Amino acid sequence: MLITLAYRVRQQDMEALLGTVTAYPLTEEFKAAWEGLPKRGSQRRPRYSALATGLVAATGRPVKLFGEHDLAEEEQRAGSRMLLLTSDGAFDARLRIAVRAWEGQIRDGKGTAVLSGLLPDPERPRAFADFVRFRPGQVPVMPGWVFRTAEWQVMRQLAAAPLLVDGRSPVALTMDTDGSLLAWNPDDLIVNRSGTAFSMHRVTARLTTRVGVEDPVICFDAHLSRISVQGAWAKHVWIDRGEDGAPLLRLPLRHRHDKAAGTWRSHLDPAIAKILEACQLSALEVPDELPDVPGEIRPQLASTRFHALGSGPGPRFMLRLHDHIVRTLPALVPLSYEVDKRIRLARRIKSYAADGLPSAAVGPSGFGRVTLACLYRTPSGRERMLAELAKLTGRTVDPVAGGPAVPVNARLDIIARHCPDLLAHDTANRAASLHSMDLPSGEDHLVAAWLETEYHPSAPRPELDAKPHLRRLLAHLGVPTQFLATEPAVLPEKATPSSPETKEHAARAALRDLLRAAGVLDDRLLEAVIAGGRPHGLTRGTLLVGIHARRQQTHTESSPLVLTMVALYVDPEELGNCRLLVYGDRQQAWLPGARGIADFHAGPIGTTRFGRTGEKAELTRAVVEARLAELMDRMPVGTPMVIFVDTQETRTIWPGLQNTLLGNGPLPADTLREAGADVAIVRLNTAIGEIGRPVTRREKANMPADPNKPAAPDRKVYRLSGDDPNCWLFAGRSASIKAKGGDRGALYTRWTVPEPARSELTVPWHSYTAKEIVVVDPGSWTPEQLAGLTAGLCEQAVSWDDRTQMPVPLHIATVIDEDHPDYRVSGEEA
Repeated sequence: MLITLAYRVRQQDMEALLGTVTAYPLTEEFKAAWEGLPKRGSQRRPRYSALATGLVAATGRPVKLFGEHDLAEEEQRAGSRMLLLTSDGAFDARLRIAVRAWEGQIRDGKGTAVLSGLLPDPERPRAFADFVRFRPGQVPVMPGWVFRTAEWQVMRQLAAAPLLVDGRSPVALTMDTDGSLLAWNPDDLIVNRSGTAFSMHRVTARLTTRVGVEDPVICFDAHLSRISVQGAWAKHVWIDRGEDGAPLLRLPLRHRHDKAAGTWRSHLDPAIAKILEACQLSALEVPDELPDVPGEIRPQLASTRFHALGSGPGPRFMLRLHDHIVRTLPALVPLSYEVDKRIRLARRIKSYAADGLPSAAVGPSGFGRVTLACLYRTPSGRERMLAELAKLTGRTVDPVAGGPAVPVNARLDIIARHCPDLLAHDTANRAASLHSMDLPSGEDHLVAAWLETEYHPSAPRPELDAKPHLRRLLAHLGVPTQFLATEPAVLPEKATPSSPETKEHAARAALRDLLRAAGVLDDRLLEAVIAGGRPHGLTRGTLLVGIHARRQQTHTESSPLVLTMVALYVDPEELGNCRLLVYGDRQQAWLPGARGIADFHAGPIGTTRFGRTGEKAELTRAVVEARLAELMDRMPVGTPMVIFVDTQETRTIWPGLQNTLLGNGPLPADTLREAGADVAIVRLNTAIGEIGRPVTRREKANMPADPNKPAAPDRKVYRLSGDDPNCWLFAGRSASIKAKGGDRGALYTRWTVPEPARSELTVPWHSYTAKEIVVVDPGSWTPEQLAGLTAGLCEQAVSWDDRTQMPVPLHIATVIDEDHPDYRVSGEEA
């Protein structure tokens, strides 16, 4: 049995667990007044969170503001168009003053503040249970606001008792205004040896639903929030106002440049000062200099920045959290997953074939010949490339720089080009250098480029990174690319050079990524999916399709939607007959994988024509339907299709993927299925906050001697216990945990690590991961066959030695997006 941090909230226990909330239903008049507020920058109206943040500061309590799409149908029929929710109705007068002060700040003193006059009296506390509609055999239906606020009362109850951790002093948990629990006490901070870096444990919760479960489900998780002592690179800040029983404030943190002092200063939203003044409350300010040891004000370091302490609390803490939950909240029922013994995974193959890459491996590329071009800058870069190619081919490979190609097999060869000017970061015009490369060409001849690039994580970033420019430049020539990082000749002080093992691993990963981009696949893929004595392997030619969608955040009102589609035709009898195809946006056609990737990387990323809701979602669905029909026309008659989609990214585009409508709304390939095509749809979800993090196994065999140590998930597929056969969890461990010494987070918590091992606090402590597999439509397959196929396509990656988050076609579709020169260049994804 697999235990996770997901728990059923039974109908009879909902009121006791979730409690009540204070609601202000807002009418059409309030909405119209909101729509008429002055614009800020490129926004059509202020964000709901802007007002909510001000009200949090004024009341010291959680506050959320919701739009019409998050309301229940009965609320909308009653005339509600927006909804203001808070955990405590005792601050009504202060809340109204705060709304008036906030609006005055937004209007900059111009015009009349009207919102506070349109606030109704608060309802009597409404029970969350009253807004949950239970359905026999289906997941419950709830308005959006329930999902985003129902954890408040649960977290209060969870914080009522201290967390017990392996014999150390109990850990008090304190709630913040986001509904998270923090190990706030100074003695519970995680500190590095020099006493200059600090982290803090944080517990979160989220109400959700689960296919096959008729009750709501609440999922917990834990994180290690790293503190920026002086506020640098912090986007939020926690503030303890010292009020007994009040949550800690968590507020956005802003920064402004003081030109006179030549420094950056941290501050809160100016509206907060106006609100506190109007409410006659003491001011909230972030001092220019904070204490060396975190106190009442703790800025939270952005997750992408360097910190002297590693990330993650580790698996042992997760198990202690589970113990705390079942002890403190016994009404919550842990979801359990049993090993599905019908599903057996093929042995994962990591090594290259002993006799080298066969000619058939070129077949999936769709080209008659493939040339791998090694474009290098330094002798060490060339040596690393050729050493890895020798392992791939099973023999020495030594092409002359600028010379003819060296054959590897009948369809694959290698060339080398020394081109320091082309690869240098500071080269302004690379076109001339590129034309002198004398790369092979031909309609049935693909060139894939392996390029050296200078990089070290501790070295200053170049003003103009050569990688995106080179990727786009070569993409215009139809050449897919992959990069191999080599370190600068002189490293910054205290920078650590990469070890030979690290360099070897990097070269291996880069070469395999290059082969993946070229569409050159070896026998490992077939070994993973063919029957091979397993009851659920492929026995017929099958088309596997991955559909990836992601919003490219641009900080404007309309952000582009990135849509990538990858198809892999698998012939279980012959590798050479397999084909990798990618839809090319510019050419508006299915292309051989390498050409499709280059086509995508040569153009802009995404389009504002597509979207996840409304008319844009309708257009997106129609475009995908046309592409799938075109793809099926290329296949032999009767070829079955299996479509893989990411739950998070696609469920609003296709409502039939959502738990509440599963299979009963629009789905990919509706048109093909209506025409009689054999199409199956598999949905994957890797959002741990929605599916519940695995914490341990409870089985008779292969268990740790220490009963307090979590048992890592086996290489098995687990099925949700219950009557629904279509939901599985594929749990696992990261490559870091499986590495030598990587299970430190299972042996200790960060509080209990022995003194001689305290250096381990500087490295990440990964916890166990999982992906949820839901068969939305099985087509002609059995659901467990599709679950086994999906797990097998994750277990055996095509471009590295460990498991991937998504099955092969969806993984490739995702990587294509992430490799685009403009990926997230305009900002972080929402």
